[in-house]
Order: sequence, then C-alpha cells, then structure tokens
Amino acid sequence: MKIIDNYKYFIGDLLLLASLEFTLNLSGSSEKLIEIASNYDQLSKYLPNQLKSIKIIEKNDHDTITEEELVFSSIIKNKIIQQTRHSKVSNNKLKSEIISGPANGSVVIVNFSKIDEGTQVFVTIDLKLSLKAKFLSPLIKKLYKTIMSGILYKMNAEAQQQKSRV
Repeated sequence: MKIIDNYKYFIGDLLLLASLEFTLNLSGSSEKLIEIASNYDQLSKYLPNQLKSIKIIEKNDHDTITEEELVFSSIIKNKIIQQTRHSKVSNNKLKSEIISGPANGSVVIVNFSKIDEGTQVFVTIDLKLSLKAKFLSPLIKKLYKTIMSGILYKMNAEAQQQKSRV
C-alpha cells in the first residue's frame, strides 16, 4: 500500500488541501466492483454507522448528485450534511466531488484496473479543509483511508457473493 502526503496552502481561501493516494488489490472483477460502487443509493449499507442516509437528488446521463447525512462519533460527535456529484469518467474510473458541506471542493477518484488475481483499485483523495482543521488533517486522512478501504473490501465481498450465486 502506497500513501502520498501533499499539503498545499491557499491563503486567499484559507483552505488546506490534503492529498492521499492508496492502492488495494481485490479479488472481485472490475466490472462488478464498478457496478456496485455506482449504485449510489445503496452506499449506506457499506457504512451503516457513519452514513445515516443517502438520497439521489438529481440524475442524468453523465452525473448523479446525492445528499448524504454523515455521523461521526469517534473523534467529535458531529453530523454533516453534504452533497456530492458522482461521475463515471471512463469505463474504469469513478469521480466523486463534494459540492456542498464542510469538505466542499474535495474530490475522490477511484480507478479500477484488471489484474490476474482480480482488480487493482487505485484511490486518490484530495481533501479541502479549512485551516482551522489543519491540526486534524493527519487524523482526517487516516479516517478517509480507513473508510474508503472498508467500503471497497465490503463491496469486494458482495461482488464475490454475487459471483458465487451465478
């Protein structure tokens, strides 16, 4: 697993950009994993304790916009409502951009590549956080990595279960 840390300061907007990249090798097929990951209204089943609700508020041929209610109680008890634009950039790449909420402007790109043993998933996360959250950035990055890895492992387990039913 590879992790790259990158901090850039935007003084005018008082934002901190924290970048995180990591790779996972999963046994599920890339097609099935993309299909599951694109089923946005079902994402809460992969994060039942943090993602309390998700609803599709707009959908067209190119994008799906969702509104999520996130609840965090591990660090500070906090409820966040945000909107996210999800796009299928290519046959093997998904992009999610937070368009409202505390992490507005943050982007998650997930690239699914076929390998002999299944799928290599490369995740790039660019978090935009306020400067006052700077001291929490290592913790926030670890949380994002843990959450994204957990979601992907659960999606992989579902892909494997669906494959065994066929």
